[in-house]
Amino acid sequence: MTLVRIKSHFDFMEIANTQTKAFTKSFVLQVLPNQQGLTRVGFTVSKKISKLAVVRNRLRRQMREIVRLSPDLEIKYPSHDIVLIARSEALNRDYHQLTKDFAYLLDHVHEVSDVKKSND
Repeated sequence: MTLVRIKSHFDFMEIANTQTKAFTKSFVLQVLPNQQGLTRVGFTVSKKISKLAVVRNRLRRQMREIVRLSPDLEIKYPSHDIVLIARSEALNRDYHQLTKDFAYLLDHVHEVSDVKKSND
């Protein structure tokens, strides 16, 4: 899967205002449909997580790899913008646990968005 990255501040803010969110101890996942026909992904690791750039960058690389290896992402979310935000607990979890958290988020947000569509 080729990742199309979200880089602009405006896009991150637009997605942050969405109602489709899911939470685990490690991550917050925000999803918003787009009109571009692409699944775009953005990653956020704030200085609240760690003041050391080395630590933040390592976590960001792990997040990118988890998303890259996720087989369900483009199937479940075609034409969506997705932002994955790290929480402080992500530093204490190993790669396998982070992968499980991300898989849970994908399933959970998918269920929430299906319920919202049926209510509309």
